[in-house]
Amino acid sequence: MVIDLSLKNPIARAVVLLASVGVAVLLVIIIFSKFIVGTMTDNRKQFSSNELASPVYHFPNSARLHARLAEAEMFDRDRDLALAESHALMAIKLSPHDFRYPLILASVKEAGGDRQAAGDQLRKALALAPNNQAVRYRLANLLLREGRLEESVEEFRVAVASETKLLASTIDLIWQASGNDVNLIERVAGENAKAQMTLALFLASRPRAEDAARVFSRIDRSVRLTSAETPLFFKSLIDSGHTIVARELWVGLWSAREPENTLVWNGSFETDISKNLGQFDWAILGKESKYARLGIDRTTARTGARALRIEFAGENTTRLDGEIKQLIALKPGARYRLECYAKSEGLVTPEGPRLVVTGGVSANDPKQEPVSEPVAAGSTDWQRLAVDFIAPQTKTPGQSSVVISIKRIPKFSYDEPTKGTVWFDDFTIKEQGPGI
Repeated sequence: MVIDLSLKNPIARAVVLLASVGVAVLLVIIIFSKFIVGTMTDNRKQFSSNELASPVYHFPNSARLHARLAEAEMFDRDRDLALAESHALMAIKLSPHDFRYPLILASVKEAGGDRQAAGDQLRKALALAPNNQAVRYRLANLLLREGRLEESVEEFRVAVASETKLLASTIDLIWQASGNDVNLIERVAGENAKAQMTLALFLASRPRAEDAARVFSRIDRSVRLTSAETPLFFKSLIDSGHTIVARELWVGLWSAREPENTLVWNGSFETDISKNLGQFDWAILGKESKYARLGIDRTTARTGARALRIEFAGENTTRLDGEIKQLIALKPGARYRLECYAKSEGLVTPEGPRLVVTGGVSANDPKQEPVSEPVAAGSTDWQRLAVDFIAPQTKTPGQSSVVISIKRIPKFSYDEPTKGTVWFDDFTIKEQGPGI
């Protein structure tokens, strides 16, 4: 007997219709189940273990749901670690190649106090995702908490090699755990220049000046000149009182520009001042003064081609205090002489500006701040200004510093306006011998 299965046959049409309905229902079920699973495993939403229990019951073959339930159980106030472990194991069974599920099981094991088992699961996760730095970092952290410092250092080193944002906190972590072992944090940092800069900055802020200097010195000069951390590095050394160390390193960046033994840098203003790395160069803040305009004059100089020019605005009670200055690193207790030359034009003033050594000890009167004679009023050719002083003793052995500046401090609450122009050039500091 031959059965007519063409669509002209009503039985055939019914079969096709039922099949279509069945397929549609199946598609609806699949779409619905994916929606439920996707919603309940969305990390942007939080669900309790009770809320996840029903979806897991209805969709028992979803590794994601089992994993989500295991995590939720971990965060419940009355958590059941055994239940969390069973769901984590089921997630691993259903999806054995997903590294995230051994991580969940590792959390469960560690919460239960079994760090060894937690470490085994972290290693399984790392085997599934060997390039995942977060997994490696977590393993390193676990090893550290187990007291396996040497093993953790190697894992940390690999973990932060491509995640330099974690390096500073990792160095601090190893530093504390190791009892301030410089060798271990150097191993963590590795040889990358950026990482070495982070390490140098860390050591400078502790402060471990000699170690910081050693690390900083071996970094490529081009990196030291351009790194955003270099100014912070020098600031840390200066703030901790290691000014001589800081200046020697700073001078090393500019060794081709000026002799290294020059105590006043750029004393004749012949080189441009770096905007970011001017820690031991002149700081000229003329734009912040209403009493005078300060800048480099390229038409008037005693030697060379440049000099500092101060053009007074003619304001009452003229004050200069910090607009032009330089930090000087010196030997504590040693006696020095600061000299420069000044030239004036049309200077009208109750008293001209002076050289001042802030932080120094006056060689003539220890109770007074070391200052020079004032610049003479009128129009004068280049005249020498000098001030003798003693570098102060500090809390940092072998390190001392002063700030040299040009100041005009009114003696009274009001004095007559100062106007005219003064040039300064050829600043030098020379050691005179031991202090008194």
